[in-house]
Amino acid sequence: MNSLQDLYSLHQGKVSDKWNLYIKEYDRLLNDYRNIPISLLEIGIQNGGSLEIWAEYFNQATSLIGCDINLDCHQLKYVNPKISVVVGDSSHPETLNQIFGLSEKFDIVIDDGSHRSKDIVHAFASLFPAINLGGIFIAEDLHCSYWEEFEGGLFDRNSSISFFKSLADIVNFQHWGVSKTRSQLLNHFCAKYSISFNEEDLAEIHSVEFINSMCVVRKKSVSACELGNRFVAGKEELVVQGHAKAHLTSYEIRNETRNPLSQDVIEDSSYVDALLKELQDKTEKIHQLDDEVQVLKQTIRKNRLSKLIKQIFKNSFTGSK
Repeated sequence: MNSLQDLYSLHQGKVSDKWNLYIKEYDRLLNDYRNIPISLLEIGIQNGGSLEIWAEYFNQATSLIGCDINLDCHQLKYVNPKISVVVGDSSHPETLNQIFGLSEKFDIVIDDGSHRSKDIVHAFASLFPAINLGGIFIAEDLHCSYWEEFEGGLFDRNSSISFFKSLADIVNFQHWGVSKTRSQLLNHFCAKYSISFNEEDLAEIHSVEFINSMCVVRKKSVSACELGNRFVAGKEELVVQGHAKAHLTSYEIRNETRNPLSQDVIEDSSYVDALLKELQDKTEKIHQLDDEVQVLKQTIRKNRLSKLIKQIFKNSFTGSK
């Protein structure tokens, strides 16, 4: 059975554009889905070549759906009846209705769309509930979340990468020790992007994996996401005693309500946004002042040069006498 790298190397059909790291990681991430009747959705397909390759890779797939906002994608035609293309904005309800009309549930969702933070967070909010247990959501090209033109920045708390970092906290919800819910942790994303999350859906986030420019979110049952009982094997305790009797004991929830570092002192995201705006304004003012300083330095240099030239002429004139 050919690897995904082999299929890309041999492909002669429609163009597919992927970073080499993605292709290598996909073989690891998606190999277990190859021989089962999966349904896949890819947002952002450009020339449509990836759908042809997915059809070869997942030869037992029931549906392979591509979605793209580019109207030229209407030109994409496929012989394989399992492949479908929806042309439209995946964040719009009418486009989502078309997608769900082709498949109500998915095992694999890949977001390779606009790469803008708003669209990526929207895609997760809309599509993660539709992923089957055991399924996977993959966001590509997250390097864009560090760039201003894609609604991001290294310290932007509303960027797509910041969103996925928050999901890592949700994986560890059992250990917070405070009364905040999973969905409340995402309040500022909800306010920023006009979205909402269901607590039950968030409870099924099993793992969040970060790879260069990618984030992989796996979905499993709530019980599979919990830490479970303690399992202690063996009988000899020569170094630390008392662990053996803890075998099969349940996890004890801690109370961290008095921990100041477990409290969200900034509940209102507008406060942070105001501070960021103030920081941006002051940074621009600094750049403006720096430009003025450079102009003043040039003026001083010119004045000094002018005085020096005048002095030279004066000395020369005096000397000639």
